Amino acid sequence: MALEIKKLRVYGDSSIMIYQTQGKWKIKAEKLKPYQEHLENLIKSFDEVTFEYLPRDNNRFTDALATLALMIECTPDTQVHPFLVDRRYVPAYEESVNALTTDGRSWSAPITDFIKERKYPLNSIASEHKRLRKHAKQFVLQGGLLYKRSYDGI
Repeated sequence: MALEIKKLRVYGDSSIMIYQTQGKWKIKAEKLKPYQEHLENLIKSFDEVTFEYLPRDNNRFTDALATLALMIECTPDTQVHPFLVDRRYVPAYEESVNALTTDGRSWSAPITDFIKERKYPLNSIASEHKRLRKHAKQFVLQGGLLYKRSYDGI
């Protein structure tokens, strides 16, 4: 191979595809058989290929890479340069938001109450509960302060 890769680790969220690729399960759909043959030929190019199953709810990074891969058209002679992904071990936060309404309570008080105690405002209706639950997902409570989540990191 052009990149001289000898060992390959493949991550997937479909146990069916992994088992089929490993040859543990047979492919029945005729339209998928050419892909299986192509994959088997590719695997022969490596000294070692391992497959690792990632449950769908734990694979945001995998989904992001797959999306990027679909956006770029590569030919066999395209040079792909490796890139380093820095994994964050602590959440990323935006600045603290502190604004008061005319009644003296913070605009964020209902969100804070919901995050802390799963408590809805008095006299609120089901549609407001749904909106509050959805809105609260955008924030995190830390040290008594409400922060808007930042989604720029993985």
